[in-house]
Amino acid sequence: MLLAESRYFSSSALRMSRIFAISDIHVDIPENLRLVNSWSDADFKNDVLILAGDVTDNLSLLKTVLTSLTQKFSKVCYVPGNHELWIRQVENTYCHNNSIDKFHAILAMCDSIGVHTKPVKVQCCNDTAAWVVPIFSWYAKPEDDLHNSLFVGRDTEDAELSNKVWMDNHLCKWPVLQGSVAQYFAKLNENILTRDYDAPIISFSHFLPRGELIPASEEDIERVQDERKKLHLPQLDNPKAQGSQIQFNFTRFAGCKTIEEQIRKIGSKVHLHGHQHRNRDRVIDEVRYVSFCLGYPRERSMGVIWGLSERKGPRWIWP
Repeated sequence: MLLAESRYFSSSALRMSRIFAISDIHVDIPENLRLVNSWSDADFKNDVLILAGDVTDNLSLLKTVLTSLTQKFSKVCYVPGNHELWIRQVENTYCHNNSIDKFHAILAMCDSIGVHTKPVKVQCCNDTAAWVVPIFSWYAKPEDDLHNSLFVGRDTEDAELSNKVWMDNHLCKWPVLQGSVAQYFAKLNENILTRDYDAPIISFSHFLPRGELIPASEEDIERVQDERKKLHLPQLDNPKAQGSQIQFNFTRFAGCKTIEEQIRKIGSKVHLHGHQHRNRDRVIDEVRYVSFCLGYPRERSMGVIWGLSERKGPRWIWP
């Protein structure tokens, strides 16, 4: 069942804001939680934060962190990632039959604490406006929804290993759905696709909208090399792999083509995504695609998430 239309739109405009973005902050990890808590309580008071998923699967901690961020930023705009939808046997005081129920419980919780999970218009610091538009999504597995999947087969993949180590296969619980999980979440966006927006659109999803964003570009490779130099690390043996295992095929779980179709339908100028724990910033067919992930401490120590050493918090993406 789709949420009521009132959940998808906010008529209130925000005043004189910059728009910042980050994803995959994984505050279950104490070091990550300390970093997020260390973000300035004063520097972002008039600004908007886009948080593109993967905060925590613990709803008590999720509520605490989101509430804290609403005190640091003027507004917080958020979509759940795959980690949020994990169902564990013991979930503190929360109990959910499946990952769909948990997703809707998260949206209700966000409404209760003033976190935006629907489009909101922002008055920006350059005396212009922009719409921040969340896009709910999931990845399309090749065995479930091949036409929609970003999957690219390769000879080096161990498919059994890929499916075994991917924790969603063990911790996400789905009810019987008509169609794939990716199709279910895409339908939740129907209301935001059918209206007019009177300012540039910055959309965001947790999952990737295009396969071209998965491999590292030459610029990404150079940026990782610079990041590793700052950390006094030698260059990677295989720079294109950026530290990933060659037997694991991330494209199985990366995203889906429907996200891109929806980005194009609403006319986004910028789209932010997360999920892959590798940062990107490139323009494809007049849309700027950005990912800026906090990721895991080991990835940061390896220098494979470029840009983090330059900033003490999320990335300023607009205006």
